[in-house]
Amino acid sequence: MITRRHIVAGGLGSLIAGPLPLSAAASLQQSDLLNTYVRLAGSHDDRLIIWWMDGVRYGVVDAVAKPLYGMKVGMFHKYYRQPDDSFLIAFFELTYYTDLQTGELLTEFNNPYTGETNKVRQVRLGPEVRRLTENGLTPPEGKGLKDYIRNYDNSLGPAVIRDDSMWIPSSVEATIKFPKPTAPTIQLNLYTTVSGSLTDATNKNLASADCSVSFTNILRWEPWMKMGEHAGHMMSKADGKKMERVSELPDDYMKCAQAAHPKYINNPEAALAKLMQNISQ
Repeated sequence: MITRRHIVAGGLGSLIAGPLPLSAAASLQQSDLLNTYVRLAGSHDDRLIIWWMDGVRYGVVDAVAKPLYGMKVGMFHKYYRQPDDSFLIAFFELTYYTDLQTGELLTEFNNPYTGETNKVRQVRLGPEVRRLTENGLTPPEGKGLKDYIRNYDNSLGPAVIRDDSMWIPSSVEATIKFPKPTAPTIQLNLYTTVSGSLTDATNKNLASADCSVSFTNILRWEPWMKMGEHAGHMMSKADGKKMERVSELPDDYMKCAQAAHPKYINNPEAALAKLMQNISQ
């Protein structure tokens, strides 16, 4: 069965020109891929890792994509190696929807499909802990969200290498069905690619290497848009890079975060450390 994640990986595969050098071929071993990925996407120590991205959310109806609003994305992580060589990742996400022309935080959205004005709900996900293995992110553990997840599928790699550049795609596909009859069914289709220097990504003397991040997802209409039975869906595309300090985040992102989630943006490490402390107890 061919899924979207296979299509993504296949598209990246077209970047490879000719045979890989021995060092590149060796790095494609699945047993090495996880450590290489963590060095690019995260860190082999517990420093703060931020994925900052800027992008656009589109509406898609009859295969026509319409830009709806901007997306300013911040994902805050700490990586913890486990005895079985997997990693626990403590993280939370703060994403903000913005006006396409001004870049300002949206509080109301003039919906071009319905003609209505919707109250915008900004995004905070987590904090939560997920496990990363050589096969990608596993489903949530313990009670809670795990009980509502159906048809979970994930992937990590294969890596794509050309000269000293490396790309590693990952994906998560799942259905989340809550027991409340009126709750919407959430369909997750998330595709992320991290990229950087092959030399740095495979350097065991480095805990963390520079990294660029690209993200695409496909999702149902946002509930706050009140689309009813309107045909279509949404798509997001965003690009950015890895950072290690809140001070590196651009001013426009910080303005949104200070307005919507000051507690989290002012001390993200405290929120993540508290989460891990609760997990270890």
